[in-house]
This record gives sequence, C-alpha cells and structure tokens, in this order.
Amino acid sequence: MQLLGLAWTGAPKPELNRLAAQLVKLQREDGGWPQRYTLESDAYATSHALIALHETGVVKTTDAPYQRGVDYLLRTQFEDGTWLVKSRVFPFQPLVDSGFPHGRDQWISAAATALSIQALTVTADR
Repeated sequence: MQLLGLAWTGAPKPELNRLAAQLVKLQREDGGWPQRYTLESDAYATSHALIALHETGVVKTTDAPYQRGVDYLLRTQFEDGTWLVKSRVFPFQPLVDSGFPHGRDQWISAAATALSIQALTVTADR
C-alpha cells in the first residue's frame, strides 16, 4: 500500500523503484506474498503486491516476479473460482453469512477473490 500511495502522490520514479525492489525481495519461493512475514503466502497479500507493482508501472505483467505471483494465484484458486484466506480476527460478533463460500473466512476471502481477479485481469493478453 505504501508503494501505491507514493505513486498516487507523484513520488519520484527512483523512490518507486526502490520500494518495488524491496517488495519483490519479499516474494516467497511459492510465488506469493504474506500479509506478515511470520505468515504463509495468501491471495490477499499476493494480489495487493501484484496490483501495486503493476499500477506503479515498475514491474510489467510479463516480468518474472509478476508471472510467479500469477502462477501462485492460479495454483491456489478453488474450483468455484474463489480464493480462501483465513481470517485472523477473533470472532467477537455473530457471522452474517453473505452467501460467499468459506464460512467464517468469507469476508477476507471475498476481498482476496476480488483483488486476485483484478491482478489477473491485466494479464488477459499473455
């Protein structure tokens, strides 16, 4: 989000390149990114990273880091087209079922699915 925020405010290209390089270094062996370094990769963090790298123009969708992220997303997508991301929130309120799959994890999973589709859509011509 820092990378996107700086891009939106017109930060100099060298600063965007520096932050993008740091973000690429955080990419895991599986091609994804974690929400926190102590967690496993997930679709929510991976798609956020891909969107930031693409939207800033620092990484092309044909570049290796982007392609590895795409491969991660495609490998972790469920048969029904969704992605499951486990919620880390303590369930302090009753679940309001939206009808999206994944039970208690449906809200973060719905966001991850929307972001993943956004990250994949720009590769439609690959």
